[in-house]
Amino acid sequence: MIRVRLLARDIIAGIDYHKRPLLAFHVYFSLLALFALSPASAWLLAALVELSGQSLVGNDDLVRFLVTPAGLFWLMVSATLISVLVFFQAAGMMLIAARDADDVFHTANNALWRVIKRFPILLKLAAMQVLAHLLLAAPLLALLAVLFQWLLGGYDIYYVINEHPTELYFFTPLAILLLSAILIGNGSLYVSWSLALPLVLLEGYAPRTALRKSWQLVKGARFKIARIVLLVALVVASLPLLLALGFESLGALLVYIIPGPAAVQVTVLGMLIGLYVVFAVLVSFLAISANSMLLLKIYFRCCGQQAGNFAELEPRTTGPLAWGIEAVLVVLALGQLVWVAQSFDEREQVTITAHRGASWDAPENSLAAIELAIQQGADYIELDVQQTADGELILIHDRDYLRVAGDRRSIWQVDYAEVREMDAGSWFSSQYAGERIPTLAEAVELIRGRAQLYLEVKTSPAMPNLVPDTVRELQRLDFVEETVMAALTPGVLEEVLQLEPDFRTALLVHTAIGVLASHSYDVLSLRDALVTPSQLRASRDGEYELHVWTINSPSEMHRFIDMGVDSIITDRPDVLKAVMKERAGLSSSERLLLRMRHWVW
Repeated sequence: MIRVRLLARDIIAGIDYHKRPLLAFHVYFSLLALFALSPASAWLLAALVELSGQSLVGNDDLVRFLVTPAGLFWLMVSATLISVLVFFQAAGMMLIAARDADDVFHTANNALWRVIKRFPILLKLAAMQVLAHLLLAAPLLALLAVLFQWLLGGYDIYYVINEHPTELYFFTPLAILLLSAILIGNGSLYVSWSLALPLVLLEGYAPRTALRKSWQLVKGARFKIARIVLLVALVVASLPLLLALGFESLGALLVYIIPGPAAVQVTVLGMLIGLYVVFAVLVSFLAISANSMLLLKIYFRCCGQQAGNFAELEPRTTGPLAWGIEAVLVVLALGQLVWVAQSFDEREQVTITAHRGASWDAPENSLAAIELAIQQGADYIELDVQQTADGELILIHDRDYLRVAGDRRSIWQVDYAEVREMDAGSWFSSQYAGERIPTLAEAVELIRGRAQLYLEVKTSPAMPNLVPDTVRELQRLDFVEETVMAALTPGVLEEVLQLEPDFRTALLVHTAIGVLASHSYDVLSLRDALVTPSQLRASRDGEYELHVWTINSPSEMHRFIDMGVDSIITDRPDVLKAVMKERAGLSSSERLLLRMRHWVW
């Protein structure tokens, strides 16, 4: 019989009793994962992508890749690697908190060694579970894809996101129903197999036998175990959020109440960051150890073994390990401070790239938006080029005219003469009623001598001549040196450079798998969530620029300037201009304080 209150008490007591060796193992594993397991996994996954004949799978090709045999195998391997990393750490903590066959406990060192010896078995167990989960979810995921294609496939995805067509309200409840079924089905399977890891670890079962045995042990108590697992998951998931919110509030309060000079505030915030790092390590330790102890305690109860604290003394090496762990935490905190300091770039200037013009205040890709962006101080005007049925190069983002002009036909199905008559401004505001969809040539003449062009080529099989025609048009307009050619796939950029080697090129990345640095381009343009200090260092080593999109809040603008990106792509060039002007008047110590503020919250 599993009683939630008693189980929670046992989990807390177990963590408290074994806290020092558990914490030691947590640090050991974190260092091992950081310096060995994670790099090895990244190399393996990149190698698997290359075996498919590609070195990078970008936004447009990602879904198509994942439904190929190579993509499915990549998905299987990546999920298995993630699972085995989770198993690895949970296994070590279970060994520490449980007796072995000789009725003794394991130190952190001993547990780490025993888990490494069992790595092949853990890998096999993880692979079997991942394959089963994928097979269980696949039919419902396929049905979800069919429903999406049936109801929303005729719309441009950007239209769906921004305009919410009627079909979306039919698709959403069906999608929720299917996703709920996937969650329930895979959740039930997870609970049924939740004891397989301790069975493999503590009783020596083979993975297949352990899965079968776990199913039998959990039978009849799945719902109760699921409730307990969900409750623990919610508690441990809330800890990092509460920690972040607490330190954000504390940081804001300290900056408000601590008087100048800035050096004093910098010192206090530095101490706060160090304290945050220590607490973050402790919170992650509590979350992982609680999940491991939960599985162990459920295993004890289902197998009829005695749970609770043990009478044996802890290993003699625990004392020295505790001192070592405390020293490691201090080093980690100091290292984090050094890392933060080094991640800041001293440069204050970034170029301002107006996303589809000043699209916050005017219709995107319009001459009005271009003119306003130039007036607001943009260095580059980012625009999207496509091709009409009769070959005219026009500026529009979506694959059809529905969102901007109310016409559902695809871009390549309509002649330019008809496009010229469309009202592409009323959708945004009555102030811009009658605004037309401009040609690339019109935009170039408006930009010439006032800014530079950042042109995304929106390729499609229905527009086979788009790339060569765009290159020829910019050559004719003598605007090659003033243009950055951007695309979502490396192949388009390679075609551009074959036609005109003097173009600067930018790879736009929303989501990708593979090695980004393995391609030749002048600019790597990433969405905000992908930009990290390591990406910045890679760009410096690779001698290409790093751009980030689409950033519209002043606090995020400050953060990416602090990080040292070369350009910020924004719908609000005037706001970015004001942020840069504000920063230009700060002293070096005030600038450091500003950076630390944006790192803390």
